[in-house]
Amino acid sequence: MVKRTISTSWEVISKDDTGAMVDLDYSCPYCHFDTGELIFVGASNVDKVDSGFETDQICGACGKDVIIECR
Repeated sequence: MVKRTISTSWEVISKDDTGAMVDLDYSCPYCHFDTGELIFVGASNVDKVDSGFETDQICGACGKDVIIECR
C-alpha cells in the first residue's frame, strides 16, 4: 500500500497552455527525509494547481512510491 503525505510547501513556478511547473516540498512518510521535486502538471490538470491537487511521486532518498497531497 502506498503511503500518503501532505506537502510542506508548493509553488507554481510557471504556467501556460501546455501545463505548469510546480516546485513541491514534502517529508517522505517512509524514510522521513525532507525532499523536493520539480514536477510538470499537464494542461488537462493545470486549473487544479491553484486550488490544490495530489500527485504520485517516487522519493528521491528511499525510492518508494508516495502520494503527495497539495492543499
